[in-house]
Amino acid sequence: MGITALFVILLVILIFLVSYIPKLTLRKKIFIVIAALLVCLAVLAFLFATQFGSKRPLQENESVEIKK
Repeated sequence: MGITALFVILLVILIFLVSYIPKLTLRKKIFIVIAALLVCLAVLAFLFATQFGSKRPLQENESVEIKK
């Protein structure tokens, strides 16, 4: 839910800011908004993949091998 709200807020801000650039065509404005949202999505995916930089130790396999 929080990520969806973040994207909606980012989308509204981007549309508001890009709409005030007079020399861009509508196609370029849409491209800028989509590119910015994709960059934001990539950063969020990277943060989730790295677990926000937490330093938790990795869980090791606790199986014990019996040597004969």
